[in-house]
Amino acid sequence: MVIERPGRLLTTVLCVLVCAAALSACSGTSSPPPSTTTTTAATSSSLPPLTTSTAEIKHAYAILFDLANPAIPPKLAVVQDGSTLEAAFTAAIHSALAKEAAGASVSSVKIEQGAGCSNAALPSPCAKVVYDILGPNKKPVLTGSSGAAVYQTSKWLVAKSTICGLLALENGGTPPSGC
Repeated sequence: MVIERPGRLLTTVLCVLVCAAALSACSGTSSPPPSTTTTTAATSSSLPPLTTSTAEIKHAYAILFDLANPAIPPKLAVVQDGSTLEAAFTAAIHSALAKEAAGASVSSVKIEQGAGCSNAALPSPCAKVVYDILGPNKKPVLTGSSGAAVYQTSKWLVAKSTICGLLALENGGTPPSGC
């Protein structure tokens, strides 16, 4: 039996989980998408300017992936239908992997509407997000992850599908309650 340093093992496991989630979120499989809440579609004129939208999305991702901070309410507040995920977040925040994630750094945001969102099973408007998961000392432990954001109730939120994919992987492939 090979024994690895705990920090290295956790980082490796986190990277595998996030990579698998990113791949499953971008794959063209025929499995049904996670449930989403639909809202009245916003027009491009009702969206905040691109710089504001990008800043809001970066902020939401940073809060969500700062798992070293065990506070659940701020994380639920930045996720689409976050209140339905309280039990899943509460369980996940206590995992060993949670202590390795110290935020996210968003490298690109592409705002989309209409077919670009519906093809991804997201309400419109939405955004494709590329981000890095940050580990201890804010150093990237996984780069180039794919996720999404949705614009609802006049604010940008991390798409529920992004976090549900990660929570399902941590739960042995089974989506937790609320996903």
